[in-house]
Amino acid sequence: MSHTESDIQQMFNTIAPNYDFLNRLLSLRQDVRWRQALAAQVPTCAGGTYVDVATGTGDVLVAVQACHAEYANWVGVDISENMLVLARKKLDLETTIGSMPTFLQASAESLPFADASVDCLSISFGLRNVIDKEKALAEFRRVLRPKGTLLILEFFTPQGALSRFFEFYFHRILPRVGGLFSDASAYRYLPMSVASFYSPDQLSRLLQKNQIPMVTQKNFLFGGCQLWVCQKELGPIVVPVAS
Repeated sequence: MSHTESDIQQMFNTIAPNYDFLNRLLSLRQDVRWRQALAAQVPTCAGGTYVDVATGTGDVLVAVQACHAEYANWVGVDISENMLVLARKKLDLETTIGSMPTFLQASAESLPFADASVDCLSISFGLRNVIDKEKALAEFRRVLRPKGTLLILEFFTPQGALSRFFEFYFHRILPRVGGLFSDASAYRYLPMSVASFYSPDQLSRLLQKNQIPMVTQKNFLFGGCQLWVCQKELGPIVVPVAS
């Protein structure tokens, strides 16, 4: 079944109240470690602008602010207003250094930022939920400054011996546990979204196409979760002309 952006928005509005609890439970709190690993890869940038796309309840902003107070501007973007309500409350309580983030309801496909105005942009477990992923990647490149950093934290279908365990957990266990505390259909959607997402090779080619190639990569869960650190190249995108 295909989903529209409105479908995704409504789904996250529905699961927002128990979202953090289920993230911790279903990942055995590994999601905290993964976001801390992302924060460790954020470049130092005094007075810079940091944008977290698909920010959800703001966990990435909490992790990054804890070790990068030197950024001057913090922005969290999400399509779900219910998620943003929770993010505002969380950051109001947990922002002790740096400035309070601004939260905007917007799509990854149409970011409300000027060209080359963002020093670092992150998206965690959100890219596979974007309907037009290529359009979103083009937007990321547009808003990043030259040599700006893009951080992608995402689930992929692992290969090898553990792939069967991963499939069993994602398709059998996760939807049942999620359904006990929240909308079961949303937690059936999660494994489907991972299965239909790009392979690492496909994503790598798209990042190269948009001139924000992956520079380093770190695997968790034997490749089931991956952190990609990418950097915007200098110069305009050159589109080959057919001869």
